[in-house]
Amino acid sequence: MWFHHNPFESQDSAQAIGAAQAYPVNQTRLENGLTVVHQYIPLVPVVAVDIWVKAGVTSEPESVPGLAHVLEHMIFKGTETVAPQYLDRLLERQGGIVNAATGYDYAHFYIVTLADQLEACFAPFVNLLIHATIPEAEFRQEQDIICAEIDQAYDNPDWVVYQSARQLLFSHHPYGRPVLGFDELPPLLSAAHTRDFHHRLYQPDNMTIVLVGDLTHEQAIDLVQKHCDWPQALLGRKPPPLSPLIPLSQRSCHAMETPGIDQARLTMAWLGPDVSASAQGYGLDLLSVLLTGGRTSQLVADLLEQRGWAYDIHSEFFLQREGGCFTISVWLDPQYLEGVETVIREYLYQLGESCISETELHRCQQLVVNDFTFGTEMVNQLAGLYGYYSILGELEQALAYPQLIQALEPQHLQNLVQQYLSPNNYAITTLQPCSL
Repeated sequence: MWFHHNPFESQDSAQAIGAAQAYPVNQTRLENGLTVVHQYIPLVPVVAVDIWVKAGVTSEPESVPGLAHVLEHMIFKGTETVAPQYLDRLLERQGGIVNAATGYDYAHFYIVTLADQLEACFAPFVNLLIHATIPEAEFRQEQDIICAEIDQAYDNPDWVVYQSARQLLFSHHPYGRPVLGFDELPPLLSAAHTRDFHHRLYQPDNMTIVLVGDLTHEQAIDLVQKHCDWPQALLGRKPPPLSPLIPLSQRSCHAMETPGIDQARLTMAWLGPDVSASAQGYGLDLLSVLLTGGRTSQLVADLLEQRGWAYDIHSEFFLQREGGCFTISVWLDPQYLEGVETVIREYLYQLGESCISETELHRCQQLVVNDFTFGTEMVNQLAGLYGYYSILGELEQALAYPQLIQALEPQHLQNLVQQYLSPNNYAITTLQPCSL
């Protein structure tokens, strides 16, 4: 195990996950409730800082969908001491990176900087997150940019199909709403709403700061204590009540048509385990590779190589706090929509009836572990991994991923198909071209 709850305890390093394995991960909770995750990797003079906040779509009032994403934009609009664009210019001069993203369970903001420029960038970065003023003029100007981003999403047929499938699967739950909000900004949205959302949720006990790269643990803690020692506000932060997630008991379908596309789209979706059962979620990661991971995978070999019914197939499992989402998406000619759905259902039925071979299992395990290794080779990728699991569950869940994948057996996968991937009960959305 290369993860330390206590940075002063000595622990053995164990299984390898890339070059970072030699350097333990430390997790510390400061007196104000802020969680700090740190890993010292002195291989290159670079540091990634990734700040995660439990302030995603599930924290929004239902009357203001898209609020978490709006706040993500407004965080960078300045404070009383940091001007808008100041951080961008500072990082741009050294070739650094600054960016942010909003999800269903979180929002996160990150920078990648040269190690010797870290404090010069860290100070304004955390100042923006903690003390964002969200000025009225900047708020009004940003509305056009956010609306353009929403319009682009709704013009993307793949995004439309995916969101429709989520709405069927997560009806009456925030997971069914688009992160960006619906096709226009809600009339209730205001700078005051955004300030209130920020003030209630961007509190130290609701946040994790991850630092990975060329700085020691002592340097990391000193830096965070110097710039993030703000007191926790005594605010009521009761989250909005969430409807329980229940698997579909039948096939739920939404068929759409649109002009301007050549290929039809089909997305099938199933409710998966929540983050407390992440080991089962890892098994669904492996099943997605079994079905669509490469030319020799089952659905690709059948629908693309043999029948020629599909242009492309992709599947994935998306782990979430309340309940995950397993999807299979296909690009195809409209005439094959019904046939492709039938083939996918037949494969799931077979996987629930019999175990796959050890050879096939080993191929999929190797692909998943390799993908994990390649996806954690950079400091910003590691910082994102630690932040994601620190906010959703436990950091150890991320670190145990390769070992848990390697421990899966054919019977485990068969059980997971039976439990989560019913060939009869699922959400399906289709989109095909029309002449209008």
